[in-house]
Amino acid sequence: MEALSFKYKEKKIRNFTQKLNLGFLLASLVAGISLWLGTLIKNIYVVEFSLLFFTTFLTVLFANLVIDRAYRGLSNEWIYVESPRKVVIKTKCEHRPSLFSTPLISKLFKKSWAHFLIVLPSFIVFYVVMAAGIVGYQRLNQVGLNLVNFASDISWLFWFPLLWLLTWVANGRVWCQTCPFSGQAEWVQRRHPWKFVKNKLGLKLRWPVKYSTIVYSAIGFSVLTWVEEFYGIGGPGVPLLTSVVLIYIAALELGIALLFQDRTFCRTVCPLSAPLAINTMISPLGTFTAKDPEVCRKCTTKDCMKGNDRTHGCPWFASPVSVNSSSPFCGLASDCYKACPHGNIDWPVKRFPWLDGLFTTRKRYDIAVSVLILLGVTFFQFFNALPLYSMLDSWLNHVTGWIDVARSLGPGLSVYGWSTTGYPNPLDYVFLNSVPFLIVVPVAKLTRKYRLAFTSISYSLVPLFAATILARNLPKLLGGALLILNEVTDPAGFGVHNSQIYSTFWGHVLQVMGSNPSGATAEWRVMPLMEAVNLFGVYLALRAAKTLSEIDEIPMKYYYVPILALGTAFVLITYWMCSPSSPSLPFYNEYLGNVLYNPLQAQPPF
Repeated sequence: MEALSFKYKEKKIRNFTQKLNLGFLLASLVAGISLWLGTLIKNIYVVEFSLLFFTTFLTVLFANLVIDRAYRGLSNEWIYVESPRKVVIKTKCEHRPSLFSTPLISKLFKKSWAHFLIVLPSFIVFYVVMAAGIVGYQRLNQVGLNLVNFASDISWLFWFPLLWLLTWVANGRVWCQTCPFSGQAEWVQRRHPWKFVKNKLGLKLRWPVKYSTIVYSAIGFSVLTWVEEFYGIGGPGVPLLTSVVLIYIAALELGIALLFQDRTFCRTVCPLSAPLAINTMISPLGTFTAKDPEVCRKCTTKDCMKGNDRTHGCPWFASPVSVNSSSPFCGLASDCYKACPHGNIDWPVKRFPWLDGLFTTRKRYDIAVSVLILLGVTFFQFFNALPLYSMLDSWLNHVTGWIDVARSLGPGLSVYGWSTTGYPNPLDYVFLNSVPFLIVVPVAKLTRKYRLAFTSISYSLVPLFAATILARNLPKLLGGALLILNEVTDPAGFGVHNSQIYSTFWGHVLQVMGSNPSGATAEWRVMPLMEAVNLFGVYLALRAAKTLSEIDEIPMKYYYVPILALGTAFVLITYWMCSPSSPSLPFYNEYLGNVLYNPLQAQPPF
């Protein structure tokens, strides 16, 4: 009887996964047709919305088909990779082992309205951003930047760099805790912003366990980065394009929240989930975890996961019974802390170098794959600042005919000063994204323990990714973010045009400091800071590799090649990309810029 019941459930799950994939196939076709129609009627809103939804649906479908081909089962066992040694490494700060040791914080997070209060400020700001981006000043300057509209400037000169800075000063998931899009979707789903309502809104479908992976998010981050680079959205570029991206994310999250359980979008599809989850593993602030795992094992109600008659359970499906203090899938929603009847939930502060989140003996293969995808995205963002890339990309765009397709994807934007050379060509973008794989895969195969070695080596590269993505965004943060203060009283940007920013107080401050936001460069001091951050990432990667080598019983030499090869590449490219744009200097090279120059002449590019 039990065998028949199991077969029935198995058949039911397989039918659901087939319907899910069919649904994403149909959605991809509809979005693709909409994209084509948008190019015909030359409407940029239709084109960008359709392109974003088309690439999202196609990403999910592609990932599902790859998983189905590689693994025939229905569980998520394909994700896990076991280490030969079973050890638990947990570190806590001696001075303040837990944030909940502060009475104000511990009492605040017990309140039902606490999470609403945390989300509300960012909710207000981002709706102002969306409005300013649509109705505000849109024109670009001579290098393709808009430096007077609050929408694009706060999004790309401040918020986006801040995401990666949070990794090193708090926790990568702090943004998830304050995210306005997940907040509003959850308010709708739970029928109230803070009060407990038992019956949630929506179909409450369960995302298949087999597909419970952040690979969607990593690929989505890569695809969204390509879209951002293509349109110059993060330049900061035409503000309405920033608003379209934000509306797309808000709409997609709300749609998935009404179809699936709780925060399925946040855990799987959100393009920021993978990078923030991975960075969280090495953040100084941990995630919610059990003080005493034995108390959790003896608990029969599991209120932290299921909820009770006073509060909901964890919407992230992240059990606090973790082997370390930094579960990448905890979104700091605090529902488990409110629901636990034993007061057994902790929020640990870790001891430097904060790496114990990497030292689990049950690693995840999908996290390893995601690390390399994201590191590839970062490698592209560095390499594309070299003259060599511009030459190759321009040649490829004309040889493949991509330039003609590219021009059809930006209808109506020319009135704002936008134009395209086809950058970035999808072919060279994919190739540069694959560089970390081209290094790690051959090295892992030499160990004769490929799956374990691939996963372990990728884990050691997490600090390098966290450091380099921060380093690449420092020029915008330090060379342009102050302009936002000019826009607080004029978010639409009609009062000052791009050519007048140096006549404003904060524009003049940046100019005096040596930055040139109108030319998309920061002051020279940013370059050595970028190099310091890069080198710090290499140092932490080597330190992590030493412990991972012991846990996973893989010789240290196999970690050295990827870490040092990629680390050296990032350090050299950073120096070359920041070189002054002056062919008259003695060591000028047409492919790399000035190969050797005085750091005081550095011009770190946005």
